[in-house]
Amino acid sequence: MAIYAYALIGIIVGILARIALPPTRTVGFVGSALLGGVGGIIGALLSSIFAPVSITRGIHPVGVVVAILFSALVSIGVIVGTRNRNFA
Repeated sequence: MAIYAYALIGIIVGILARIALPPTRTVGFVGSALLGGVGGIIGALLSSIFAPVSITRGIHPVGVVVAILFSALVSIGVIVGTRNRNFA
């Protein structure tokens, strides 16, 4: 059940990243939320290396921090990377 909590944390971070950054045409509101959710799950999986608790059994503070960081990196990275750039 903890995996859902990590996904929810990621979705919230993805939505906050969408609100904080200027909008792009390629990544919408739902896309930012999904990117954050995926980032939160991947971050939780990576944090299970450091945390003494499996991500399916319980929520650990290390898992929460890594899930927040990784979902922010994924969301912001994709939003910034897909901006339209004019070099002329």
